[in-house]
Amino acid sequence: MHASSVPGSVRPRGHDVSLPSGPVPDGGADPSPLQLFDRACRRLLRRGPEFAETVVERIRAEVPYYADPVLAPPDVRRNVGIGIRHALEACVDPSRIVDVERSTRDLGMRRAEQGRPLDEVLHAFRVAGSEVWSGIISVVERDGLGDTRQLVHVAELVWKSNDRDAVLVADAYRQVVEGVASRHTERVRLILAALLETRNEPEFTRNAAAILDLPLDGRFAVAVVGATPPYGRAPESIPEIRGIRILRHTCGRRDVLVAHLGDRPLDALASGLAAGPGFRIGISPVVQGLQSLARARDMAGLALRTCRADGEVARLDSRLSEGLLISRPDLSAELAHGVLRPMYDLEPADRDTLFDTVGIWIENGGSAVQAARHMLCHRNTVLNRLRRFEQITGLALTRPRDLVQLTLALDAHRLLGPAAALGTTDERNPLPTA
Repeated sequence: MHASSVPGSVRPRGHDVSLPSGPVPDGGADPSPLQLFDRACRRLLRRGPEFAETVVERIRAEVPYYADPVLAPPDVRRNVGIGIRHALEACVDPSRIVDVERSTRDLGMRRAEQGRPLDEVLHAFRVAGSEVWSGIISVVERDGLGDTRQLVHVAELVWKSNDRDAVLVADAYRQVVEGVASRHTERVRLILAALLETRNEPEFTRNAAAILDLPLDGRFAVAVVGATPPYGRAPESIPEIRGIRILRHTCGRRDVLVAHLGDRPLDALASGLAAGPGFRIGISPVVQGLQSLARARDMAGLALRTCRADGEVARLDSRLSEGLLISRPDLSAELAHGVLRPMYDLEPADRDTLFDTVGIWIENGGSAVQAARHMLCHRNTVLNRLRRFEQITGLALTRPRDLVQLTLALDAHRLLGPAAALGTTDERNPLPTA
């Protein structure tokens, strides 16, 4: 039977239901189970709105969601009435089964569009089916149509039919939900992509804030996760960091993570991101407002390009000088070439020793003692190497401007490689992207 094609359905407009034509057994002979079932369904159809109201009241009594005047769908009575009528008509005329299937699917789709919980919808649907079956038994007893024990022979068919209809409701519901989710996901993806590009239209940004449920003037940061071939692949999940909402936009081997920081510091985002094997992460400084996301993405991209090895998480605010060098790789290559070219007239081992000594001396705040301890050599050895470096490059490490120029040249050399100092960098692509 298809009497439960309705979690909560309703009063079918006030006109009489016209019954399908068909023989009704005489009262004198004991009817067969199917004849008894047919006769009971016809009697229930005559009761129409009265019986539908009984089913609605049962649903409200057993399903709290439908008893709540705020939560309950406003069309419960109408749907119950239509569903019961179609179900009972299909019981006496199997050709009407198409009406049951149509109304059942319509119900599932409508409840999904209304955002009603599927569990509550199915609960009400099954309560309706149970009440229709109880109504059939009651009408047989009350009207003396026959022996109610005979109905046991059709009970299995009735409940299989009810289960099938419940599946139709659930399938239709899920199809709508999946379609809505897919459309919403695609819409979010396109909006996020537009915000991360150069689109800076105030009206668009305001609409985007409403759709993405983000504050227009909030504190944001962008992280770019780069996957290095051949092992790196774009992450499949969004990291979860307490107090920070993260939206994800995937582009090839890169993931762009837009983080709404709220009142959390940038440290919380940086410490919550981990770059495993095959990955590098660049993080922008904090920016104010959604309209600044494109700029933040560019800065995160610069930070990513300062990474020297997989597993590194680079914050641009701690690598601003390197970011400057990367933003103009052509000038950076010129700087490295102008300062460090003479070093390449030395033997490789000798050159590497001098580069290491100067770099460690700078990292240790210009202390020859600390550099010597780090390199496991004497302080005078460090000083001798530094003087030799000055002689070769023509720089004086005691002059602040020369020291700044040297530090930037060494960073450019580290980022661009020996080709920069040798003047052989490919001008079309002087810096490999991570």
